[in-house]
Amino acid sequence: MRGKTLGFATAVAIAALTAGSALAATCNDGSDKAAFHVRALQTDLMVAALTCEARPEYNSFVRKFRASLVDHGMALKVLFKHLHGGKAEKALNAYVTALANRASQRSISHRDQYCERTLRTFTALEGLKPAQLASFSMQRPVSDVDVPSTCRPEVIVVDTSK
Repeated sequence: MRGKTLGFATAVAIAALTAGSALAATCNDGSDKAAFHVRALQTDLMVAALTCEARPEYNSFVRKFRASLVDHGMALKVLFKHLHGGKAEKALNAYVTALANRASQRSISHRDQYCERTLRTFTALEGLKPAQLASFSMQRPVSDVDVPSTCRPEVIVVDTSK
């Protein structure tokens, strides 16, 4: 059983890397970049909801930003469809799974810091309007961003509070 799990995890990682490298070549549009950043933020907060017992905060986040999350999710689907054709859904699922796995690894390796940081993120999100979600997600510290390098904003904000 362990071998099958390891094999599956390896396959997901390879698929995600393949998807990421294919996307890196074409992610030049601002809306593409925003879609990746919003999805990375959403996934990180979802992991925090489970790891840090922040379910109420995550549920509030989803309710408040539902329309923006849906719009950016559709943009990712369109991009993956363009790049992967009939295999788009599988590639997108692999990418999102890889995002969740990396967020989970960050939460495991530094749980207290991870939870403190994500709880600060939830607090910051409370003061935003839904239209500000994309720009907020693109200002996250580079260590928190799991997107192809060409989808990162030109100016990277570095979190020096760690």
